[in-house]
Amino acid sequence: MAEASDNQRVVSARVSRPADRIGALPDDVLRRVLSQLSSREAVHTCLLARRWRDLWRSVPIIDVSFEEFEDRAAEDNFELEVMFKKFVNRFLMLRNPVGLDEFRLEYSLTVGTEDLNASSADANLWISHVLQWNARAVKVVNRDNPLELVPAVFSSSFLKRLDISSATLVPGFFNRLQMGCTALEYLFLHDCVIEDLDIFSSTLKVLILSLEIRFSFDDDDQASISAPSLISLSIKHGLSGARLPILNNMQSLKTASVLLSGDIRACDADGIRQFLRGLSHVTSLDFCYADTKLTMEKNFCWCPTFCNLINLTLDTWCVNADFYALIVFLQNSPSLKKLNLKLEQGSVSAISGELEDRSFTCEQLQIVEIICSETSELLPRVTRFLRDSGIRLDQIHTSHEN
Repeated sequence: MAEASDNQRVVSARVSRPADRIGALPDDVLRRVLSQLSSREAVHTCLLARRWRDLWRSVPIIDVSFEEFEDRAAEDNFELEVMFKKFVNRFLMLRNPVGLDEFRLEYSLTVGTEDLNASSADANLWISHVLQWNARAVKVVNRDNPLELVPAVFSSSFLKRLDISSATLVPGFFNRLQMGCTALEYLFLHDCVIEDLDIFSSTLKVLILSLEIRFSFDDDDQASISAPSLISLSIKHGLSGARLPILNNMQSLKTASVLLSGDIRACDADGIRQFLRGLSHVTSLDFCYADTKLTMEKNFCWCPTFCNLINLTLDTWCVNADFYALIVFLQNSPSLKKLNLKLEQGSVSAISGELEDRSFTCEQLQIVEIICSETSELLPRVTRFLRDSGIRLDQIHTSHEN
């Protein structure tokens, strides 16, 4: 028996335990690993071992989502909302007061909520809390009822990136960003209501307005966007409101991607002229007009000269109405090197008018890229127009998409 016991000890000694390679990593590395998890998952790691017990308290990224609580037993959405708020409040209370790289909040105000201001109080409190930890990026994604964000919470000299979805931006919001967030460079707004008439920022470099941005004020009022440091502007899926906004102080703007849909109630010739004037300094422009047919008066100069424009992307609307809009753009783009044409069947949007001179000279034009389906009926007509205008066949490239 003694000999057998000794043999067992020898065998046990030879079988080494697997090395805990993850546990051997420094705490800072482990916190970075935890940052790849949602905050709820990060908290659960405290059960792994004693060393993991408090690591989640100092993770540099907070990621809390209402969807993670939909698997919990609850009688209705109101109870789920209570559970979610309780978790976030508890998490922020127990977290160590250390710096924060990013705060991500995916929230949902329960359908049927009457007092949106009161129901948004928790989200405003959480944003204020993380900005006190010098969060450099804040992303708030909301569904169902829009959040009502309080301008006063946005006070931070560290916040560089702000991403907001489904919210009402009450009067004073943009002024507060200008005065209280002096390092803000990236602003992404999706499906938001803007109640400010004047949008001004001296620090923004990138501005993205997408899904649906609604300007909410009287029909006679016209919003203005002024951003002297802005480099990139993107307006996707249209704006809605009374009139197109005026773009002021855009001298630094290099790239712009704009979709004008039928949600502007007065998208007229003068509005188009003022809007394009604000884009006249860009080197790259993607412009899509998807509103109703608009007829320009003869000799009305609605398109500015794009002296710096090198890359231009237009859609089917510009070849409708006998290529009127395409000719106007090419006549006003003396430095153009690449023209991209995206052709889709069935598009009826167009800007039309009469031209005394239909000729254009693009001496620096190197390539025309046509993107269309293999069965496009527009392709032969567009190719013939380009060839008749003096563009060589070897300059015209075609790529097909389904």
